[in-house]
Amino acid sequence: MTHSADQPRQLLRTACARLSAGLVLLVLTATPSCDSSSGQDDSDATETGGAGASASTSTGTATGSGTSSETDVGGSTETETVTHTGPDTGTDSDTGTVTDRPYANVVAVSVSGASGDYTFDVSVESADIDCNQYTNWWEVLRSDGSLAFRRILEHCHTDENGTSDPDAPGNTFTRDGGPVPVLADEVVIVRAHMSNEGYNGQVMRGSASGSFTVATDLAPDFAADVETASPQPDGCLF
Repeated sequence: MTHSADQPRQLLRTACARLSAGLVLLVLTATPSCDSSSGQDDSDATETGGAGASASTSTGTATGSGTSSETDVGGSTETETVTHTGPDTGTDSDTGTVTDRPYANVVAVSVSGASGDYTFDVSVESADIDCNQYTNWWEVLRSDGSLAFRRILEHCHTDENGTSDPDAPGNTFTRDGGPVPVLADEVVIVRAHMSNEGYNGQVMRGSASGSFTVATDLAPDFAADVETASPQPDGCLF
């Protein structure tokens, strides 16, 4: 068989073309697809959090311990601890009254009569509600804490200002009592007593010959032992 001079060249070209095609195929096979990491193209992607297309909502839950949580639909939780102070309570620095407890404030004292035989007119502003909570006496103490006189109150005084609302106390009344066996210039203390709370309220100090002013320097337990002294209330009429 006779071969022409161009036949080897033709075979060489064919081999080179096949080799080039194989290299191109190899390169294409080794190159990763642009969407191989997501498994989907951009047309199927969902975006959340965009304006007008948000897929997240938040809810707030407050617990009794003062901790609140916000949870979004993605499952992430943000917890915030809140301190609740509540309504203001405590002690009135001007009167010594513990303001979140039933109280009886002595707000005025006037005296008439003679030395050793005085009549005291005492005005009390109190948290009277009914026989379960009312001012059941006022008393006169000497400076050493001994009891000079006690005026028993036989009923509550919610009718004095027309209210018996436990959330709006402030019943003010005046009751006299005597004879009070103190001297004209003897400094005495006048205070009132709550049936269910004891001594909690404004106290006044003064003398029969002078005037009475609010006493703020007495300890809360001043003359506490006289609470059980005679006389004592014998029930509550109304």
